[in-house]
Amino acid sequence: MEQGIKNQPANDPPEGYQSFAHNGSFGDCIGPFYFRPEATGGFRYVFRSAGVHANPNGVTHGGALYSFADHITGHAVVHTTKRLCATIKFKVEYLAPAPLDSLIEGQVDLLRVTRTLVFLRVRLFAADRTLMTANGTYKLFAPYEPGQYGAAKPSPPPLDDIRPPVPGGFRPFPNQAAYAELCGPTHYRRLDNGGFINGFQSRARHDNTNKVVHGGVIFTFADDFMGRAASGVARRYATTVAMNVEYLSPGPLDAWIEGTAEISHLDDDLAFVRGRVFHADRTLLTADGVWRLLQPYVKAEPEAAK
Repeated sequence: MEQGIKNQPANDPPEGYQSFAHNGSFGDCIGPFYFRPEATGGFRYVFRSAGVHANPNGVTHGGALYSFADHITGHAVVHTTKRLCATIKFKVEYLAPAPLDSLIEGQVDLLRVTRTLVFLRVRLFAADRTLMTANGTYKLFAPYEPGQYGAAKPSPPPLDDIRPPVPGGFRPFPNQAAYAELCGPTHYRRLDNGGFINGFQSRARHDNTNKVVHGGVIFTFADDFMGRAASGVARRYATTVAMNVEYLSPGPLDAWIEGTAEISHLDDDLAFVRGRVFHADRTLLTADGVWRLLQPYVKAEPEAAK
């Protein structure tokens, strides 16, 4: 297996790498990201995980790994096909946890390019350990002119995190840690039928570059409430094994976005969960995933939304 690059000081790009020229607000919040062209074609990518990427267990949140993967696959598609693109589908598998302060690399392989679609595979790794693999599908749009976004610029200061009042009856989940707080935070409300609905407020800092919510934010929201649904029913901690997501419509900024989850199957070791994310009457994302069930709760916790 190919060896990764060596560790180095935070925010110091590896030799031969350069900064992304156009990140969008969310990319600026979770980066910096770097890339280098490969002699054989394509690109290699890298970023350093930090406190902002933490999950409640003190390691890099799976949503942060996914957000990096979604960001770099979009870059690979645009700069290879010279077309703008949008994520349609991703099938993700998590193979190992990534400690914070890890130098995480990414490799993207375009498997097939048609007139309107790109099929690809991405692998994230740290040193010689694979962290995540995924297969993705992208839709191609208008031509992209190299350099149309200008040269790379220093990241601007973080946008003011203005949060409108939460709709009545919603409460935030406890212990969301830094990354889920950045993407949300996620709230929940019990319905009259005994079920739950979840929600978060999209904001300017969630912009993906095109004035809509970054796919990584919506993925992280779904991963959060679907995992909590599994934990709430099993009364055990849970960790994501795999998620399969389909993007049906862009998420609007400055909007209250909601989601629901349903347990498809539960056994001694695994929970299978379906989820849907929506705004008003428009479905933004559908998902199904597998969570590994861990040790029972040490003490009573609020019921998870499902």
